[in-house]
Amino acid sequence: MKQEFLDIVKARYSCRNFKDSAIKQEDLEYILEAGRLSPSSLGLEPWRFYIVQDKNKKADIAAIANHQSQVANCGAILIITARLDFGEYFIPKLESRKLPQAEINKRISLYKPFIDNMNQEQKLHYAREQVFLALGNLANATSALGLGSCIVGGFDSNKLDEYLKLDTTKEQSAILLVIGEKTSDEIPQKIRNAKEEIIKFL
Repeated sequence: MKQEFLDIVKARYSCRNFKDSAIKQEDLEYILEAGRLSPSSLGLEPWRFYIVQDKNKKADIAAIANHQSQVANCGAILIITARLDFGEYFIPKLESRKLPQAEINKRISLYKPFIDNMNQEQKLHYAREQVFLALGNLANATSALGLGSCIVGGFDSNKLDEYLKLDTTKEQSAILLVIGEKTSDEIPQKIRNAKEEIIKFL
């Protein structure tokens, strides 16, 4: 199991060449479920996933994303938005976990002031940090199916928010993940920093 997961991670790379083919519904549901089950700070899950498969809509979004060809020519675009309204559902979500009431009260008193004292910019920053946890699971789940993915951060977020008709006081576009069937099974060499450079045991 350990090696299988490592192989999935090793196989994932930023694919920019996709076949003109749709993604199977069961594969898409598998990928989205991996994203939905992702961890998040305080269990807030401050994200939404928008799925785009229509060819014309993919072209529209590609134009917003600096005309990147892989955005227009993929199986599907997953748009992940960062939710800013987590303060509104924090208590109901906490109560749904069926914890002892004393523990619920303790967490409310500890975390609700932290949430309530955030301004919009801080909420966006906080939510975007959680979005990237979901992004990792979405990308690796795609790799587990033998499909390609490319993380796309180069886009006009204001234009995308407008295109999606988002209430930007409640959510804003954060990142794109384009997925699809790869044109080649060749896996490029993965270049990473040496372990000694990035891992320090204290």
